[in-house]
Amino acid sequence: MLLFAHHMAVELFGREFSPHGVFQHVCAFGAIALVLATSAYGTWNLGRELMRSLANRRREAGEPHRFT
Repeated sequence: MLLFAHHMAVELFGREFSPHGVFQHVCAFGAIALVLATSAYGTWNLGRELMRSLANRRREAGEPHRFT
């Protein structure tokens, strides 16, 4: 169903938008891909920084290093 979610009309700048034609579909899928990619990248970086922070705290406390 997510594949067809781009056919739901959304309001952009006060006008209703629903893709019609190849170019508008490419733009809609491109925007969705950009949002998903930046969300995945942000989540990855958040997890990486959390692991780095935990490793630094353990190192400062004198505990053995467990994360790479």
